Amino acid sequence: MTPEAILQPRAWLYAPRVLEPEIMDEAEEAEAYMDAAAQEHLAALDASWVERVLAFGPRGAARVLDVGTGGGQIPGLVAARRPAWRIWGVDRAGAMLAAGLDSLAGARGAARRAARAFGLALAQADARWLPFPDGAFDLVISNSLLHHLADPRPILDEIARVAGERGRVLLRDLRRPPRWRHRLHVAWHGRRYRGTMRRLYEDSVSAAFTPAELAAILRHTGLAGARVRGAGPYLLVERG
Repeated sequence: MTPEAILQPRAWLYAPRVLEPEIMDEAEEAEAYMDAAAQEHLAALDASWVERVLAFGPRGAARVLDVGTGGGQIPGLVAARRPAWRIWGVDRAGAMLAAGLDSLAGARGAARRAARAFGLALAQADARWLPFPDGAFDLVISNSLLHHLADPRPILDEIARVAGERGRVLLRDLRRPPRWRHRLHVAWHGRRYRGTMRRLYEDSVSAAFTPAELAAILRHTGLAGARVRGAGPYLLVERG
Protein backbone atom coordinates (compact mmCIF):
# COMPACT_ATOMS: atom_id res chain seq x y z
CA MET A 1 0.00 0.00 0.00
CA THR A 2 1.36 3.41 -0.92
CA PRO A 3 1.67 6.30 1.58
CA GLU A 4 -0.95 8.19 -0.42
CA ALA A 5 -3.44 5.34 -0.06
CA ILE A 6 -2.82 5.23 3.67
CA LEU A 7 -3.19 8.95 4.23
CA GLN A 8 -6.18 9.87 2.06
CA PRO A 9 -5.90 13.50 3.24
CA ARG A 10 -8.99 15.64 3.83
CA ALA A 11 -8.28 18.06 1.01
CA TRP A 12 -10.85 20.55 2.20
CA LEU A 13 -9.00 20.97 5.52
CA TYR A 14 -5.33 20.34 4.75
CA ALA A 15 -3.25 21.09 1.70
CA PRO A 16 -1.39 17.99 0.46
CA ARG A 17 2.17 17.37 1.58
CA VAL A 18 4.83 19.00 -0.58
CA LEU A 19 7.91 16.83 -0.27
CA GLU A 20 11.42 18.15 0.28
CA PRO A 21 14.74 16.33 -0.23
CA GLU A 22 15.27 13.39 2.15
CA ILE A 23 18.79 14.48 3.00
CA MET A 24 20.30 17.84 3.89
CA ASP A 25 23.79 17.46 2.47
CA GLU A 26 24.27 20.79 0.74
CA ALA A 27 27.02 22.76 2.49
CA GLU A 28 24.92 25.94 2.36
CA GLU A 29 21.95 24.24 4.02
CA ALA A 30 24.05 22.58 6.71
CA GLU A 31 25.77 25.90 7.47
CA ALA A 32 22.42 27.72 7.62
CA TYR A 33 21.04 25.19 10.08
CA MET A 34 24.09 25.27 12.31
CA ASP A 35 24.12 29.07 12.39
CA ALA A 36 20.43 29.18 13.28
CA ALA A 37 20.85 26.46 15.92
CA ALA A 38 23.21 28.76 17.80
CA GLN A 39 20.57 31.45 18.10
CA GLU A 40 18.47 31.86 21.21
CA HIS A 41 15.25 30.66 19.58
CA LEU A 42 16.48 27.26 18.40
CA ALA A 43 18.51 26.84 21.57
CA ALA A 44 15.26 27.13 23.52
CA LEU A 45 13.54 24.59 21.24
CA ASP A 46 16.45 22.19 21.69
CA ALA A 47 16.34 22.69 25.45
CA SER A 48 12.63 21.88 25.60
CA TRP A 49 13.24 18.67 23.65
CA VAL A 50 16.12 17.68 25.91
CA GLU A 51 13.92 18.12 28.99
CA ARG A 52 11.24 15.95 27.40
CA VAL A 53 13.77 13.24 26.56
CA LEU A 54 15.19 13.26 30.09
CA ALA A 55 11.73 13.01 31.64
CA PHE A 56 10.67 10.21 29.28
CA GLY A 57 13.82 8.08 29.40
CA PRO A 58 15.05 5.56 31.97
CA ARG A 59 16.37 6.90 35.26
CA GLY A 60 19.47 4.72 35.44
CA ALA A 61 22.00 3.41 32.96
CA ALA A 62 20.62 3.05 29.45
CA ARG A 63 21.58 2.54 25.82
CA VAL A 64 20.13 5.38 23.75
CA LEU A 65 19.97 6.01 20.00
CA ASP A 66 19.29 9.37 18.33
CA VAL A 67 18.17 8.84 14.73
CA GLY A 68 18.77 11.77 12.35
CA THR A 69 21.05 13.44 14.87
CA GLY A 70 22.26 16.23 12.56
CA GLY A 71 25.34 17.73 14.17
CA GLY A 72 24.80 15.87 17.43
CA GLN A 73 23.75 18.88 19.51
CA ILE A 74 20.76 17.14 21.11
CA PRO A 75 22.56 13.96 22.26
CA GLY A 76 25.44 16.16 23.38
CA LEU A 77 23.13 18.06 25.71
CA VAL A 78 21.54 14.82 26.88
CA ALA A 79 24.92 13.18 27.52
CA ALA A 80 25.95 16.10 29.74
CA ARG A 81 22.85 15.56 31.89
CA ARG A 82 22.81 11.75 31.92
CA PRO A 83 26.41 10.50 32.30
CA ALA A 84 25.13 6.95 32.92
CA TRP A 85 23.59 6.80 29.44
CA ARG A 86 25.58 5.42 26.51
CA ILE A 87 24.33 7.36 23.50
CA TRP A 88 24.77 6.76 19.77
CA GLY A 89 23.78 9.41 17.22
CA VAL A 90 23.40 8.54 13.54
CA ASP A 91 22.74 10.69 10.49
CA ARG A 92 22.88 10.04 6.76
CA ALA A 93 24.30 13.49 5.94
CA GLY A 94 28.04 13.76 6.41
CA ALA A 95 27.90 17.56 6.11
CA MET A 96 25.58 17.78 9.12
CA LEU A 97 27.77 15.50 11.24
CA ALA A 98 30.89 17.45 10.31
CA ALA A 99 29.26 20.78 11.13
CA GLY A 100 28.72 19.73 14.74
CA LEU A 101 32.22 18.43 15.50
CA ASP A 102 33.51 21.61 17.12
CA SER A 103 30.61 21.95 19.54
CA LEU A 104 30.85 18.28 20.51
CA ALA A 105 34.59 18.60 21.11
CA GLY A 106 33.83 21.47 23.46
CA ALA A 107 31.21 19.41 25.32
CA ARG A 108 33.61 16.51 25.71
CA GLY A 109 36.31 18.85 26.98
CA ALA A 110 33.96 20.35 29.55
CA ALA A 111 32.98 16.89 30.78
CA ARG A 112 36.61 15.84 31.04
CA ARG A 113 37.54 18.93 33.06
CA ALA A 114 34.64 18.20 35.40
CA ALA A 115 35.70 14.53 35.69
CA ARG A 116 32.30 13.56 34.36
CA ALA A 117 31.50 10.77 31.90
CA PHE A 118 30.38 11.80 28.41
CA GLY A 119 29.06 8.74 26.61
CA LEU A 120 28.35 9.83 23.05
CA ALA A 121 29.41 8.41 19.70
CA LEU A 122 28.36 9.67 16.25
CA ALA A 123 28.27 7.68 13.02
CA GLN A 124 27.12 8.19 9.45
CA ALA A 125 24.35 5.69 8.70
CA ASP A 126 21.13 5.37 6.73
CA ALA A 127 18.21 5.15 9.15
CA ARG A 128 16.49 2.67 6.85
CA TRP A 129 19.25 0.14 7.63
CA LEU A 130 20.51 0.88 11.13
CA PRO A 131 23.77 -0.96 11.93
CA PHE A 132 22.56 -2.30 15.29
CA PRO A 133 21.05 -5.63 16.39
CA ASP A 134 17.43 -6.18 17.35
CA GLY A 135 16.49 -4.73 20.73
CA ALA A 136 19.85 -2.98 21.13
CA PHE A 137 18.46 0.15 22.81
CA ASP A 138 16.49 1.07 25.89
CA LEU A 139 15.43 4.36 24.32
CA VAL A 140 15.27 5.56 20.72
CA ILE A 141 14.68 9.24 20.02
CA SER A 142 14.43 11.35 16.88
CA ASN A 143 13.80 15.03 16.34
CA SER A 144 12.51 16.54 13.07
CA LEU A 145 13.37 13.67 10.76
CA LEU A 146 10.06 12.26 9.51
CA HIS A 147 8.98 15.26 7.43
CA HIS A 148 12.06 14.80 5.22
CA LEU A 149 10.77 11.40 4.07
CA ALA A 150 8.35 10.54 1.29
CA ASP A 151 7.56 7.28 3.10
CA PRO A 152 8.73 7.09 6.74
CA ARG A 153 7.57 3.49 7.26
CA PRO A 154 10.98 1.81 6.67
CA ILE A 155 12.62 4.07 9.24
CA LEU A 156 9.80 3.63 11.74
CA ASP A 157 10.14 -0.14 11.31
CA GLU A 158 13.89 0.11 11.95
CA ILE A 159 13.31 2.21 15.05
CA ALA A 160 10.88 -0.42 16.30
CA ARG A 161 13.37 -3.18 15.54
CA VAL A 162 16.34 -1.70 17.41
CA ALA A 163 14.12 -0.68 20.33
CA GLY A 164 12.70 -4.19 20.55
CA GLU A 165 9.55 -4.95 22.51
CA ARG A 166 10.71 -3.25 25.72
CA GLY A 167 12.58 -0.21 24.44
CA ARG A 168 11.00 3.20 24.74
CA VAL A 169 10.48 5.39 21.66
CA LEU A 170 10.07 9.16 21.62
CA LEU A 171 9.85 11.05 18.33
CA ARG A 172 9.20 14.73 17.66
CA ASP A 173 8.49 16.30 14.31
CA LEU A 174 6.91 19.36 12.78
CA ARG A 175 3.14 19.54 12.41
CA ARG A 176 1.41 20.63 9.18
CA PRO A 177 -1.38 23.10 10.02
CA PRO A 178 -4.76 23.37 8.28
CA ARG A 179 -5.00 25.43 5.10
CA TRP A 180 -6.54 28.46 6.80
CA ARG A 181 -3.77 28.63 9.40
CA HIS A 182 -0.78 27.70 7.28
CA ARG A 183 0.45 31.19 6.40
CA LEU A 184 0.07 32.47 9.97
CA HIS A 185 1.71 29.32 11.37
CA VAL A 186 4.82 29.77 9.21
CA ALA A 187 4.98 33.51 9.86
CA TRP A 188 4.81 33.09 13.64
CA HIS A 189 6.92 29.99 14.23
CA GLY A 190 9.44 30.97 11.57
CA ARG A 191 9.66 34.62 12.56
CA ARG A 192 13.28 34.37 13.77
CA TYR A 193 14.57 32.68 10.61
CA ARG A 194 16.09 34.50 7.66
CA GLY A 195 17.38 33.60 4.23
CA THR A 196 18.14 29.93 3.63
CA MET A 197 16.92 28.90 7.07
CA ARG A 198 13.54 30.57 6.49
CA ARG A 199 13.17 28.75 3.18
CA LEU A 200 14.10 25.45 4.81
CA TYR A 201 11.53 26.00 7.55
CA GLU A 202 8.72 26.83 5.11
CA ASP A 203 9.56 23.75 3.05
CA SER A 204 9.63 21.60 6.17
CA VAL A 205 6.21 22.73 7.39
CA SER A 206 4.71 21.98 3.98
CA ALA A 207 6.28 18.50 4.09
CA ALA A 208 5.17 17.72 7.65
CA PHE A 209 2.37 15.33 8.63
CA THR A 210 -0.93 16.02 10.33
CA PRO A 211 -1.75 14.05 13.53
CA ALA A 212 -4.23 11.82 11.68
CA GLU A 213 -1.78 11.13 8.84
CA LEU A 214 1.04 10.13 11.16
CA ALA A 215 -1.25 7.95 13.27
CA ALA A 216 -2.44 6.18 10.12
CA ILE A 217 1.13 5.54 8.97
CA LEU A 218 2.17 4.18 12.39
CA ARG A 219 -0.57 1.56 12.21
CA HIS A 220 1.29 0.03 9.24
CA THR A 221 4.66 -0.18 11.06
CA GLY A 222 6.31 -1.90 14.00
CA LEU A 223 5.26 1.10 16.09
CA ALA A 224 1.56 0.35 15.74
CA GLY A 225 -0.09 1.34 19.00
CA ALA A 226 2.29 4.21 19.71
CA ARG A 227 0.57 7.40 20.85
CA VAL A 228 0.50 10.46 18.58
CA ARG A 229 -0.33 13.85 20.03
CA GLY A 230 0.14 17.50 19.23
CA ALA A 231 2.49 19.77 21.17
CA GLY A 232 2.26 23.29 19.76
CA PRO A 233 3.90 23.33 16.32
CA TYR A 234 5.09 19.74 16.83
CA LEU A 235 3.79 16.19 16.81
CA LEU A 236 5.00 13.67 19.39
CA VAL A 237 5.11 9.91 19.00
CA GLU A 238 5.46 8.06 22.30
CA ARG A 239 5.80 4.36 23.07
CA GLY A 240 6.70 2.93 26.45
